[in-house]
Amino acid sequence: MKPVPVFFHRLFLYGNVLIAAGLICSAFLPMMNPATFWPAGFAGLAFPFLWLLSVIFIPGWLIARKKYWLISVFALMISFRGMALSWGFNLFSSGKTATDRSFTVMTFNSSSMGLSGYSENPKVREHIYHILKAARPDVLCIQEFYTNEHPDQQPHLENIAHTGGYPYHYFAKHYTNWKTWHWGTVIFSRFPIVDTARIAFRGGYKGNEDLISVKLLVHKDTVQVLTGHLSSYKLNGHDYQAMGNPDGGKIKSMMGKMRRSFASRASQAQIMAGEISRSKYPLVVTGDFNDIPLSYTYRTIRGDALQDAFLEMGSGFGRTFSALSPTLRIDYVLAGKEFTVEDFSIYREKGLQHFPVMARLSLER
Repeated sequence: MKPVPVFFHRLFLYGNVLIAAGLICSAFLPMMNPATFWPAGFAGLAFPFLWLLSVIFIPGWLIARKKYWLISVFALMISFRGMALSWGFNLFSSGKTATDRSFTVMTFNSSSMGLSGYSENPKVREHIYHILKAARPDVLCIQEFYTNEHPDQQPHLENIAHTGGYPYHYFAKHYTNWKTWHWGTVIFSRFPIVDTARIAFRGGYKGNEDLISVKLLVHKDTVQVLTGHLSSYKLNGHDYQAMGNPDGGKIKSMMGKMRRSFASRASQAQIMAGEISRSKYPLVVTGDFNDIPLSYTYRTIRGDALQDAFLEMGSGFGRTFSALSPTLRIDYVLAGKEFTVEDFSIYREKGLQHFPVMARLSLER
């Protein structure tokens, strides 16, 4: 064999081994707590891309008539748990027929209802109301919610309650400016709210958002709904620019923010897991976890007691965050095993940072 072909052959082989090893690590490292081993927080983010690269190596080796394609096949098989969590396989499912026991739950990070710099974006607001009118969820959980009591501003709390036909709501105000500008987390419901709770959480962008819980009387059964907004990466425009135009200082700053958020979310996930374990009622957990399915956050919250509505009835990667990568599913509806997941939808509209997701559930007696 000539020297140049030998060089490229070895480069291809070593690259394949490196990608395969990275794929296996990306599938299993996220099981570790990133607060104690920070690389675990980054590992899962690379999984979809490493999976695709591993697949690409296979036809190359087949063309070269080398058995090294087994390297990728082995890595893909070992790391299948990662794909099982990341990809919805229900490509041809049209959902199950609704019954008189069915009800819908939507979760949505509204990004302050389109408010930016104390000025609302009318187009974003229009998209939000269009989705809510079209979807008409029975239970609506909104994180990063904003409403205003000033007569010249938008009273979103009253507007949504009225236009959506929600006689019941629980609004946890996390901060207020100028007495009338309110931000927080809210749950709207067509079912009676029989109990509410607010759990110290230190979530969200500014670290002052609580976890909230309501107990609803759904078709004569008590159902608990838990919703929260976990710590974000707190990335800004300069951080996003650093991804496209690498700069050592900016990249280091961005990674530092991400490392701190991993540890914060790990702690919040443990708080949520504690609330889930103490629940005595059929439970639905929703929210913006700010983490992908291959993460300690997701694994800790979901545990063995909850089913992921997207994995039950969704398809593809199920992207819910519009920026950065087409693989980011960070908004969830998780339901207890007592529920049947009948359908699942993602409402994608231009201008939204997060896409609302909705599941249709039924509770069998």
